[in-house]
Amino acid sequence: MPLDPVIQWRRKVPDAKRNFTMPSWGIALARGVAMRCPACGKASAFDGWFNIRKTCPVCHAPLGRVPCDTLPPYLTIVVGLAIIGAGLIIADRNHTLDYATSLVVFIPMAILLQLGLQRPIKGFVLALMMKVDMIRQEEL
Repeated sequence: MPLDPVIQWRRKVPDAKRNFTMPSWGIALARGVAMRCPACGKASAFDGWFNIRKTCPVCHAPLGRVPCDTLPPYLTIVVGLAIIGAGLIIADRNHTLDYATSLVVFIPMAILLQLGLQRPIKGFVLALMMKVDMIRQEEL
């Protein structure tokens, strides 16, 4: 029985070159955390609370083609729970924290922390993916 030939997969090179340039790692990630366009830093990367713009109005970077929909919620949960867990441990270090008090304080704090961290973390992931060139090809 003959063996199938080995198929090598290669990354498709885009037909058109990028029409934007990315800055260094530190600048791009800082712009992402600041919720600005990672390429130019002049415009907001968001078109609402959670939605990312299709393109940057200043440098025309294709922000909407970056697949950053799944990772930010998981990172937000991990970071938020680490902060809440550390806060609970610090608040109850003398074993005097009442159960009802912890519910009244830490449940709203967890909700606000998750909502407050979602956008900066999504901007960070957007900048990270743009820096490593993880941009979907244009739909035909």
